[in-house]
Amino acid sequence: MDGGGEALIRRDVLEKEAPAADDDEGSLRAMLPWPASTFVFEDDKAAHYCGSHWDPFFEDAKDLMVRLPEILPNAGAQTGYGYDNKPTREVPADWPKGFELVWPQPEYGLAIILRAEKDANMLVSLFPVTSVGNCHPMTLRAVRVWDSGLEAQITASWREAEVSFFDTRYPVNRGCYEAGREYDFQCAGVAYSAGPAAKKELQVKRNPDEVAWMNQRLKEGEEPHSTDCTLVLDGTAMFLPIGEWDVDDYSFRGPVTSVEAFDDWLGQSGWRVRATVMRFGDEDADLDIMITRRAWSAADPPQVGKNIEGQLWLQGYLHSPL
Repeated sequence: MDGGGEALIRRDVLEKEAPAADDDEGSLRAMLPWPASTFVFEDDKAAHYCGSHWDPFFEDAKDLMVRLPEILPNAGAQTGYGYDNKPTREVPADWPKGFELVWPQPEYGLAIILRAEKDANMLVSLFPVTSVGNCHPMTLRAVRVWDSGLEAQITASWREAEVSFFDTRYPVNRGCYEAGREYDFQCAGVAYSAGPAAKKELQVKRNPDEVAWMNQRLKEGEEPHSTDCTLVLDGTAMFLPIGEWDVDDYSFRGPVTSVEAFDDWLGQSGWRVRATVMRFGDEDADLDIMITRRAWSAADPPQVGKNIEGQLWLQGYLHSPL
């Protein structure tokens, strides 16, 4: 703004209309008994384009697929809160049974979900996974279960914001979830692309009454304000869903607060970058964003204090109930 100040533009300001349909759906669902109060089951018509999750790692994910015969025998069981603690409830007997493996390590690895059938274990999905991230207290709103029955996205309230993320340990933790309860979720963004933030300015017109009031408060020698105003977005925190993508895909922008390098995540080096992506009043909301060298657009690494921007896939898992 005038004088080089900063402006935070919240999602609710940018949206032309408030999406009330989901609120109505959640209110109706809350009156149902568990598990219908918590879980929403998609049919096979729901589209999820997971191929893009490999873009930060490979030119062609087939290079990884051909290695599955050697990877599977060396993969370990994915653990978590529901693995180490008895779930709150037993899941219904007719739900698909399955389990999750991780290779070569949970910190930076590959997750493998398998469905347990009578004669064999069937491969359900593969995805890049990290157990690294930062914890956020959230109120669970809904668990949207994919057609496989062993994959899901969680929608939860993160303070005043609503976010959706892919649950990387759904087979382990599904018996622990109940809508309306608070949980600590460990979340991380996996950047599809990221780079230094471009300088952005917005030209806006202020209310004439506001300008007149500001000019009445001018000190001697100060330039008068005008209705034309420039908003400078340096230091601005933004975290917005990408309209035509999946619900766990976001564009982000914000200042970097810490950088930690990693060496080998499915063959890629990169950085664990903590950045401020939202602000709730005076409180910053920071998110760990994993940026591979392949996804980073600049020659120099991310730096603390600099602004970055890009697009990411938000994933997370249950750390513990609150």
